[in-house]
Amino acid sequence: MSTIRQAGTGGIAVASPFMRTLASPRAGLVLVSRVPAPGDWPDVGEGTPEGNLGHALGWACEVRRNSIVLLNPLGEGFLRTDLPDLGTAWLENVRHDRSCAVYLAPTEADAGFAELTIAAAASSRALYAATIRTAIAEDYGQAPAIGRNDPCPCGSGLKYKRCHG
Repeated sequence: MSTIRQAGTGGIAVASPFMRTLASPRAGLVLVSRVPAPGDWPDVGEGTPEGNLGHALGWACEVRRNSIVLLNPLGEGFLRTDLPDLGTAWLENVRHDRSCAVYLAPTEADAGFAELTIAAAASSRALYAATIRTAIAEDYGQAPAIGRNDPCPCGSGLKYKRCHG
């Protein structure tokens, strides 16, 4: 019997959020990782309209305090990335729709990372995409609590308890 991985584990990825340009803007997220796409993810093939993405059932994307975690249907962490700069429009759209389009790409070139060209990556069959349930955790954007023995954030070099604690 295999052990279930914790939700915070998984392959390392790089993330880039963007707003898809459809009839109404929708939130999207490109995850670039060398971890192969799971078998139940639909691929975006040549001629597939971006608006007709499949829905990956059971998969979830969580925006946490300092990371984004892609969870498989068992709740195991599949991919984890440091939190990129999420725009206000992106956050509002995800909070409203409770989902976003997640694109999986093996390399930055396949995702058109600098200038996001989903159509070009899709025509090369190098991109996997699906709409999945996305949640923003309550602790999103909050700084971690300062412990008594941590260095003081004022930069004095003293422990927090001896300086401003």
